[in-house]
This record gives sequence, structure tokens and C-alpha cells, in this order.
Amino acid sequence: MSAYTRQAMARLFDRTAETYDALGVDFFGTFAEELLDRVALVPGERVLDVGCGRGAVLFPAAERVGAAGSVLGIDLSAEMIERTAKDIEDRGVKALVSLMDAQEPTLTDAAFDVVLASFVVFFLPDPLAGLRSWHRLLAPGGRLGVTTFGADDPRWAAVREVFKPFVPPELAWTLAIRAGLFATVESFGQAVESAGFTGVTSVERVYPVKFADPGHWITWSWSHGQRMFWELIPQDRLDAVRQAVLAELEPLREPDGSVVLAQTVRYTLAHRG
Repeated sequence: MSAYTRQAMARLFDRTAETYDALGVDFFGTFAEELLDRVALVPGERVLDVGCGRGAVLFPAAERVGAAGSVLGIDLSAEMIERTAKDIEDRGVKALVSLMDAQEPTLTDAAFDVVLASFVVFFLPDPLAGLRSWHRLLAPGGRLGVTTFGADDPRWAAVREVFKPFVPPELAWTLAIRAGLFATVESFGQAVESAGFTGVTSVERVYPVKFADPGHWITWSWSHGQRMFWELIPQDRLDAVRQAVLAELEPLREPDGSVVLAQTVRYTLAHRG
């Protein structure tokens, strides 16, 4: 991913910041709580939340490490940082946020006990470089906790196909974030080990993510990284694509009118020796 595309990614998340994880869908917050359970934060630890967004990981992490601990969130999106900083102030939470590149954080070596990265690593131009940076930032014996997506829900394949014709070759990687390093638990585990980590373990869990109706999914899909695909569609085709998506989702409706996405999430834990 070029520097331009990195800047474009920051602007994309600037545009999602207002409604990010705020549309009545149990998604990032649910996965964050499980990540924190698995990492087993303890009071007093120093935590770095990489790609903190609107604080799905940051706020519960701050609660778990308590007044004796510290939590720093970094993000490439200025709008995310500004809004999350205001939330920190409004809630009176002991945490800090800073505008910073997740792949190349300008932070002191060995400054953290725990580095957390929730649905971030596959957006990096060089995921291995990011992993090596996070290894550098951990104190000896420190822990890494990463979430990535697992296999797509096969029932939703037709919805994904609607967007494919609009994705140019230079953004083809966005359609394959579970390819390459991320294709399997084993391949990602090997990548984490190659960055210097030890004791790498991964588990996958499948969650039912419920949307009130097909239109709710569309509204929600504009509020996070999926927005990228909508914005690639020419303005004069948007309505047709929206109708095509609704048509593909209609057969998936539950008896109450809702649609449910089976979302596979991979939790990977590792240590700095």
C-alpha cells in the first residue's frame, strides 16, 4: 500500500468516525471484551492499543488496569483521535490517545507490558513490519493480543460479489485480507513468530451478528472499513448497487425480518521472550 493509499485510509476512517461502532450492532465491543479476557490484563499494566478507533478496546482496557496502570491508544485517523479524546474527557477515564502510524509507532522501546491490535494488522502496508514494531515496544515477557477476521460467512458470498466489479487492481488486497499471511491460523502464527514472538496461540470463534433488517446492514456498512467499497461505486450506480445488495439479503431474512451474519474472529496471543 503506497503512502497515498495510507493517507486515503486515514481519510476513510475520518469519514466513518462519527458513526463508527455506534449503530446498535454488537460488533467491535463484543470482540474487544473477549480479546481482553484472553490477554488477561491485570491492574497496573502499561497497555498500548494500536489502531484504537473509537475506543472499543481502549475503554475496557483502562478499566481493567485501573489507576495504577496506563493505556495509550494510537490511530492514523485524526477524526478518530479527536472524537475518542473527547470521549475520554467526558467519561473521566484515565487514558491517552495520539495520532500515530500503527506500523511505525514513534514510541520508546520496551515501554509497554501489553500491545493490543484489534482488526488492524491486515490494513498495514507491511504487516510484518508492524508486528516487529510491536515486538520492539514490549518489555521482556510482555504480551501481544491481536484480532483478525476468519472465514467469511458463505451465505453472504453473493453480497460480496456485488462490490467486486468496482474494486480496481491496486485495491485488490482489500478483497483478500484473509489471504497470504492471514489465510490460516498456521500462516498467521508463523508470521507472528517471524517477528520475534514466542508462545503464539490462536483460536477462532464464530459470532452471530444481528441486523434489524437488510437496510440496517447497509447503514452499518458505511460506518467502518466496508465504506471503502461503497465509495468506489460511481454516484450514478449507487442506487442500483444498493438495490442489488438488498435483493441478495432478502432471502437471508429471519422470521422476525432481521438478517444475521456469522462472523468468524481469530484471537492470536503471543509473548516477547
